Formats: sequence, structure tokens, C-alpha cells
Amino acid sequence: MAEPIVLVLTAMLIGQVALSVPVLLIKQSTRTYRIPLVIFLSACGVLALNAIVPAVLPDWYQAYTVIGFPVLFVLCPALRLYIQGVTTQKSRTQYTLNLKKFVLLWPAIVVASIIATLPSQQHRALFVTDEIPTGLHAVVLAGAMLALICAWLVECGLTLVVITKRLMVFRTELKAHYSNLDDPRIFATKRLIFMATCIWVLALSCAFLSSLFGHAILTLGTEILIALILTWSLTFFAMQQATPLLIPALDNEADSLNALDIPSSQDRLNKYHKSALDKERSARIVKKVTSVMQDDKLYLDADLTLQKLSDASGVSANYLSQVLNETLKMNFFDFVNHWRIEVAKARLLAGKDSVLHIALEVGFNARSSFYKAFKKETGLTPTEYRRVGR
Repeated sequence: MAEPIVLVLTAMLIGQVALSVPVLLIKQSTRTYRIPLVIFLSACGVLALNAIVPAVLPDWYQAYTVIGFPVLFVLCPALRLYIQGVTTQKSRTQYTLNLKKFVLLWPAIVVASIIATLPSQQHRALFVTDEIPTGLHAVVLAGAMLALICAWLVECGLTLVVITKRLMVFRTELKAHYSNLDDPRIFATKRLIFMATCIWVLALSCAFLSSLFGHAILTLGTEILIALILTWSLTFFAMQQATPLLIPALDNEADSLNALDIPSSQDRLNKYHKSALDKERSARIVKKVTSVMQDDKLYLDADLTLQKLSDASGVSANYLSQVLNETLKMNFFDFVNHWRIEVAKARLLAGKDSVLHIALEVGFNARSSFYKAFKKETGLTPTEYRRVGR
């Protein structure tokens, strides 16, 4: 019989999933991006039932394994697709789910159909008592399940690699569009991705430790409690994220004057070979943007984005991004922070205002980000610069 605490925590986890799924799907504008998250959470809920079904509903356990086994192979692709959706640069109409990612699900469904035909005694030997299977039917099934689990472990490792690489690119793209990474939307998205990754690492760790040590290190109740907390946190931050951060302000931006598709990181590495910009035109754009920054003091806007600067200067956001990267050799984030640091340096030497006050005045959202940017620009902390300058 399952422990009462395990039953309660599992019921809470399943209830959390059941409440979250309809809420996540309410907004049509974000539904496309959230469907993989809904699939991921639903799969977690189904797999959590494994803690209570054998004890509470033993007669239904075979039916549960027929459903639960293929659900395991939904986790990796659903998580990858969700991270892809959160970090995409495509509009809702352009972003589509790629069902080809669920490559292991289809053989798992075939194996599940074989599980459904197992005699109850052989099913119990395979899934409950862990006895050596007897009979050709059970032996072939056990071999197929083992092969799929091994393939799933490889897929898990690849998933972590793919997510890590995508997040590195995502951070680079954020700096190409935002002047402050302390923006609440960026904070929510970063925490959202962090929670999704934590859930994944937890699942792998629990599976690994349980296979080696049983529940000697982490009890079943502890595992479910951690999963409950992470699932709640993931859902909370997912609801705060309205749309992916890198989607252009205008879905029809390609129709505007001088507009190009938003360049990817690979495009930047290729130095915009297909662009029509020459050195003379790039110089004119630099002069125009510099004039706007000086006259309008746009850098003082803590929420300044590439699109805002584009609107103020009348230069396509894509051309603007290209000029910053090619001509000035910096991304939008560093370009705006350079202006902010120059103003901050003068104020640090001219008055006695606190570092935090100056940081907020020149457009930073946090003291820590100001210190980091200032040290990168000058090699000194603001306090050190003030002391040396005087």
C-alpha cells in the first residue's frame, strides 16, 4: 500500500496539471507556443500516476502501463519544442509544431500494443516483481522495451545538449534586441526555461538514482514534492509570458521600407553577405542613430529596444542590427550600455549621488547589471572609477 503522503502529493501534482492545462490554453495568441508545454505537463501527470495506480488500482495497472509506457517518449520532444517556441523569432502564423521530433513515440506505441496482449501473470513479472520473463512473447517484449529505454536515455542526453545550445543562442539574440536583460518579461522567460530544465534534470536524476539505490537517497515522497514545486513554478512563469520575446513587433514587417527578415546568429556570422548595405550607407545610418541618441537621449529609457530605436531613427531594425554588428562591432545591448556608461562616468565624478541612484538615472534596472556593464566598459567598478577620477 502506498504511503498516505505519497498519495496526497501525487494527487496534488495531478490536480496542479489538471488546473494548469486549460488555463495555459485560454489565450489564442500563445496557444501555439504552449501546446508542447501542455503535452509535457500532461505526460508528467500521467507518469506520476505510476506511484499510486499499482497500490490503489492494481487491476488497472496493465491498462495504465499500456498508456504510460509511450507517454515516457513524449517528454523529450515536447520539452525541446516548448523551448523552441519560447525562444523563437517566428510569428504565431509561422511557427508550427514538428511532429517528426516524436521519433521514439511511434515504436513505443507498437510496444504498448504488445503489452496490452500480455497475460496478467507475465505482465506482473515484467512490471511489478521484476522477474525474468518466460515465454518468447515476453522475452521479445522485454528486449524491445530495453532497446527503447536505451534509445530514450540517448535522446535525453541530446535534449540537454540541444536546449543548452539553443539557450546560448537565445541569450545572444536577446542582446541584439533589448538594452536591459532585467526586463520583467525576460526575467519570467529565463525563470520559465530554468524551471523546465530543472524538471528535466530532476526526472533524469530520480530515474538514475532509483535504478541504482532504490529510494535510499530520495524517497518517493521527496521526489514527488520536488516535482510538485517545480511544476507549479513552471506553470506560474509560463502564465506570465505573453508572447515569445524575439517576435518582431510587426508580423508584416517584410512589407515595410528596407525591411529584411530578422537575421539569425548564423546570418550574423556570415556578415550579412546578402545585404544591400555598403560602407557609405552604413556610415549614414551610424550618423543618424548617433544623432538620435544624442538629441533624444533614448539611452535613458530603461525599456529601450531595437524596435524603439528603429522607430525613432527611421532605420529598419534589421539594417540597424546589421550596422551595429558590422560597423560598430557591438550588439544592441552593448551599444546602448556604452551610451549609459559614458553619462554615468560624468555623473560619478561630478556629484555625490549613490551608485544605485546614478545607475537608475542613466537607464539601468539593477545595480548588479550596472556594475557588470561598467566593469566591462572601463575595467573598473563605479566606486573605483570615482575614487581614481578624483
